[in-house]
Amino acid sequence: MFNQIKRREQLEERITDLEASLDKLKKQLREEIEDEQHKDIDHLEEYLDEINHRYTNLRDFWYIVRRELRELFARKRAREQKK
Repeated sequence: MFNQIKRREQLEERITDLEASLDKLKKQLREEIEDEQHKDIDHLEEYLDEINHRYTNLRDFWYIVRRELRELFARKRAREQKK
């Protein structure tokens, strides 16, 4: 009977230790997730600047394409009107 009580106490102690270890690991995981989120937030402005830069380049590209197409079609119309 004494051995059973001692064994139960040992098991309870091990469970307590395991729960404490699990709580510590959960806390560590939460901290790492928060750190990653903070890093992502810190880089968000860089990401938005890059998107803005790409959008500006795309907008400029389409402006040039539209202008060149207008000129091309205007020359084509002018040639057709001469005929």
